[in-house]
Amino acid sequence: MNIKKAVEETGKHFLNVAVALIIFAILQPIIKGEFNLKTGIIFVTAYIVILLIGNLLIAFGGKDDG
Repeated sequence: MNIKKAVEETGKHFLNVAVALIIFAILQPIIKGEFNLKTGIIFVTAYIVILLIGNLLIAFGGKDDG
């Protein structure tokens, strides 16, 4: 298996984790009426970090245009 492809796939998994984090840590408490601002800020920060890592891995592992 090509290392670039493995890095790209790992990046995709990071994006999936980021989506799951938003759904279970942010949206679900809002719907239930149990949202806490401090916890929300922590999870949004974690979401942004995971999203950036995923995007960087996908960009690093993407196909070369040249």
